[in-house]
Amino acid sequence: MPEPSSQRYEAPFRACMSEAARRGAHLMDQLVEATRASMQLRGQNAEALRLLLQHRARLCNEFPDALLAEFAAALAGGPAGREAPSALSFDSLELMAEDQVQESVEVLRAQQATLQAVESVLGEFNALVCAALGLKTVQAERNPLRPEVYVRALRVVITDTGVPAATRLVWMQHFGEALGGLLSRDYTQLCALLREQGVQQAGFNVVNLAPTVVAATPTAGAQRAETLLTVRQLRKLLAGELDAGSSSFDAQFAREFEAGGREFPADFSPTVPAAFEALQEMRQVDKVMQRLAERKASEASAPQGSVEALRAQMRAQASPGQALGLEVVSLMVNNIAHDPRLLPEVQQAVRDLEPALLRLALVDPRFFSDKRHPARQLLEQFTQRSLAWAKPESAGFAAFMGPAQEAVQALLTTRIAGAEPFAFALKSLQEVWDELQKRERRKREKAVRALVQAEQRNMLAEKIAGTLRQRAETAGAPRGIVYFVAGPWAQVIAQARLSDTSGATDPGGYEDVVTDLLWSAIPGVASTNPARLSRLVPGLLDKLREGLESIGFSRTKSSRFFDELMTLHAQGARAAQANAGMHHESLLDDEAPSNVWMAPAEAQLSGFVETQMASEAPQPLFEETQMSAGEPAAPADAVSLQPGAWVELRMDDAWVRTQLSWASPYGTLFMFTNADGINHSMTRQSLERLSASGNLRVLTTQAVVDGALDAVAQAALRNSLDLTL
Repeated sequence: MPEPSSQRYEAPFRACMSEAARRGAHLMDQLVEATRASMQLRGQNAEALRLLLQHRARLCNEFPDALLAEFAAALAGGPAGREAPSALSFDSLELMAEDQVQESVEVLRAQQATLQAVESVLGEFNALVCAALGLKTVQAERNPLRPEVYVRALRVVITDTGVPAATRLVWMQHFGEALGGLLSRDYTQLCALLREQGVQQAGFNVVNLAPTVVAATPTAGAQRAETLLTVRQLRKLLAGELDAGSSSFDAQFAREFEAGGREFPADFSPTVPAAFEALQEMRQVDKVMQRLAERKASEASAPQGSVEALRAQMRAQASPGQALGLEVVSLMVNNIAHDPRLLPEVQQAVRDLEPALLRLALVDPRFFSDKRHPARQLLEQFTQRSLAWAKPESAGFAAFMGPAQEAVQALLTTRIAGAEPFAFALKSLQEVWDELQKRERRKREKAVRALVQAEQRNMLAEKIAGTLRQRAETAGAPRGIVYFVAGPWAQVIAQARLSDTSGATDPGGYEDVVTDLLWSAIPGVASTNPARLSRLVPGLLDKLREGLESIGFSRTKSSRFFDELMTLHAQGARAAQANAGMHHESLLDDEAPSNVWMAPAEAQLSGFVETQMASEAPQPLFEETQMSAGEPAAPADAVSLQPGAWVELRMDDAWVRTQLSWASPYGTLFMFTNADGINHSMTRQSLERLSASGNLRVLTTQAVVDGALDAVAQAALRNSLDLTL
């Protein structure tokens, strides 16, 4: 949760939020009054009007608290446990009831109407609120009092009344019409409040952000009205309520289209086995690349626009369900092909695959809704794996792309009567990619084992350290000795226990050593029995060395510790002076910031990195910088990333594209891997520090295909605003 950076502006900001919430009761009362008048004037739904008046007091009482909750949630970066309508998910649409679909449309319509009504004052309000948050430039999405947050709170209190869905829809429709005008008045007054308290507007800055993946229908412009895509129709398609297509039509269409003069390369036939001949030989990457170059040369003179023609021909003969499936496929492909995170070669390969996907849509109009469908998996794995490379000339990219492009060409020349060709292509590509990445995979597995071992040892060492600190002898021992016992030596004991297969209570006898070590170090105690100390020290030192070597502890630090320990023993009665000079920082200074200790072998295998090794040139969080396309900012909470997410890390003054390949289930350790198989592991603290300092930027937390399909759902939602459901 971002905090206002200026103490001077913190009070005005909180005052603004409190005042906005306080006004909520009056705002709601006016909304109810405006809705009552509108419904009476239009003579609409007497029952909805009766329920509105019945719940008037409750709505007015609960709206301020709902506003505060949503303000706080927006300040923290997300809705308070309730999904915003703009976050409509493609994969969840199938499970939505009809009334939920309609409600999403009405909520979005209310948002748009409110935004239009407050446009004249919203710019100044955003600038003042952003300044009060400590931002140097205006970031409208950071304003917790933005219009969509009010609409979210409105939806919350309406839903909590428990009235029927049809009534909620009527209320939301009328509330959305009135909210903008009333909110514009409140924004004006809140602006005056902030100015009176000395808040100066944040500056406006032109930032080149990554283009948003927006579903732009192929039927845009004058033909937009022809689109079949609405939320209601899309939900029906995904639920199987539209026709599932006709195999006879597919057969007829295939004959007509394939007899229409399109010439395929001579070395391919329309049978699956022959069409996938190249895929059987994909391990021979050079041969694949040669074949691909020859095919590109032969296709250079091919007429353009064949995909558009194919799409139009299919749509003209398709049933409603098939036609909608075709439109979804085209939108999905268009979204993926315009994703700025993908290299141009990847984008083009996706475009090239569209005809095969369109043919699949004829026989399986809902294939894209099944995450396990081979076609969706093929798209998913191809696009996700491609994110490993930031430049086409990067090592390994050509070997990755060659087989993929060959597979696309094979699919284009194969009769598509079901999922089988895609399943074959997916299996073949997986074998090739896995073969290419076999060495890196083994290296990654070793790294994960090292991290798991380190984490288990650290967790056990923490418990052991707690027990050791409870010993009575620690009360009089020097601080540095106690720190050593609870730090490195707890690691030694933990490692011995984890490695032991005999079932011993104290394997290696390392825990018993603690008693002698503490006794020898207590000021004034050991000096009273010099004979015992003389007998004890040689064996004690040998055991300490043995234990530290068992975990690969730094010899330099070990030598420093033994020097200080011997000095303490030699000083005898003056041991208290030694205590003053023996600080715990001298024993574990490098590891203290992370609270996780890694053995050298573990650190080497996993590429363990501390933030001190990364480039940490101070970068203000809200610096006026220009971002290139495809460089989204890191989230506020980087540790919320899930394995598979792609990020860029700034290491040694250079950005390195990596994937989160492993995350500890306990949230203590994370490992990122780049396309070359080089691992970078780090602690939670290091990850948070990299994110906060601007040395980590997130490319994606969502799969490419998932994002493209969610954009389709958003397009359907927008199309629904202008249509009667």
